[in-house]
Amino acid sequence: MRHDTLLDILNLERVELDLFRGNFVCPDPLALYGGQVAAQALRAAGLTVEQDRLPHSLHGYFLRPGDASLPTVFQVFRDRDGRSFSARRVVALQRGKVIFNMSASFHAEEKGIDEQIPALPEVPAPDDCPVSRMPRLFSFESRQVEQPYGDTEWPTRFWARCTAPLGTDPLLNACALTYVSDISSGLAPFNSPTDHSGSSLDHAVWFHRDALLTDWVLIDMVPRSIAGGRGWYHGALFDRDGALVASLTQEALFRRRR
Repeated sequence: MRHDTLLDILNLERVELDLFRGNFVCPDPLALYGGQVAAQALRAAGLTVEQDRLPHSLHGYFLRPGDASLPTVFQVFRDRDGRSFSARRVVALQRGKVIFNMSASFHAEEKGIDEQIPALPEVPAPDDCPVSRMPRLFSFESRQVEQPYGDTEWPTRFWARCTAPLGTDPLLNACALTYVSDISSGLAPFNSPTDHSGSSLDHAVWFHRDALLTDWVLIDMVPRSIAGGRGWYHGALFDRDGALVASLTQEALFRRRR
């Protein structure tokens, strides 16, 4: 019996200086989970920058469906290394075709003002919430909270944490956050018997503060717009103490049910 973890997914083989291969494969009737390829791409980019430079943002586009039963190759382009910022582009390939591309920026930590406007929503602590199911994810568990938009097809607000031993490595924890950030959909409140959210088109994450994903984070997604066959939402990730650790936005197809 396999006992794969998120660390197996993020363990990339270095084929050349800026060329990596994700050898983790698994049978999956659906297309390759977008959070996996995004997390692996961020990991590949992070392995090409100085260790004191951590990701502060990523912007990715899902171009073709990936195959979970095939390895994925990641080619990293070193766009710039400045005095405190490093910029990288990553192209993910399967069967010689690009399935995903990403721009990521890394920043050497600076001390200064630390303020935030959004507050942690009023929800019970994760230890006081019932267990909920998180399909398709390796090494993650979740807890259910009351939903702000009623009984939707997928939850838009929930606690989550990683069960793999990530330690305190900030890059690994940022990759784990990226991995879970693509699960569920903030478009669920727009779903109806005739129309629903489909494949992800693009995905962006901003990392505001350090977070250990082996502790609980609250993921809170807010639907914003449906137009032209596309839906858009944004989200926030808080640690259990209420610190805003990351923000995300995503656009996805929104079409008639087949």
